Amino acid sequence: MKSLAELQLAARQIRRSIVDVAFHAPVDGVHLGSALSMVDIATVLYGSVMRYQPENMAAQERDRFLLSKGHAALALYTTLHHYGVLSDEQLATFDHSGSLFPALTPMNPALGIDFAGGSLGLGVGFASGIAWHQRLKQQPWHSYVVLGDGECNEGSIWESALFAAHHGLENLTAIVDVNGYQSDIACEQTLKMNFPALWQACGWHVEVCDGHDIQALQQAFAAPSHNKPKAVIATTVKGKGISFMENNNAFHRAKLSAAQHGAAREELV
Repeated sequence: MKSLAELQLAARQIRRSIVDVAFHAPVDGVHLGSALSMVDIATVLYGSVMRYQPENMAAQERDRFLLSKGHAALALYTTLHHYGVLSDEQLATFDHSGSLFPALTPMNPALGIDFAGGSLGLGVGFASGIAWHQRLKQQPWHSYVVLGDGECNEGSIWESALFAAHHGLENLTAIVDVNGYQSDIACEQTLKMNFPALWQACGWHVEVCDGHDIQALQQAFAAPSHNKPKAVIATTVKGKGISFMENNNAFHRAKLSAAQHGAAREELV
């Protein structure tokens, strides 16, 4: 179990890694805001909650992490790198032609990538299938799936949520990264959603917390779910950690200039 200080440092280092990798990526833009908003969630999961062995991610005997908001792939890759699953050389290939680590996550369980992201709205259903299988096999492992608030416009999420509750999948946790923005607009301008009420209505146990508060996240993950699947509604800031990116949807997908890269690194010292 990592200490609070260790986890806070890890989150800062992961954000710096995101900025560095994005700057050197040979593409015209990277999904920065969405990746930065979920860093603390991923840090807590990999640093203090999930059961896995970095040197043996191919093992069936580990918890699963599914990134339903697959465009935030860089947050997952840099977290896996920080915790010893990916090497420096592997991370450096991000979004290069032929790389195993493109802008949207490909499924590669041997490297800790348990879901192919891209089409939004599918992660909860996939995670529910894994959780149901593990329960039928009496396996003790847990599945965690991270989705975006804008992604929750997809009806497939609510079909999957009802399925998971019907089967009492207490070995499943969904984390909604509520950063307030989707591709090109604020989420509430597209569709206003009361996330705690919706997940509760679907039969899930709900925890609401600040998605950048390490201890609050730990408490939410540790809270009993009373034989129900759990939804953690985590309020976050898109672009968290870099002042000129925070709540600035211009960085939903962007190419950093040298000046922006330098300024971002200075803020993450």
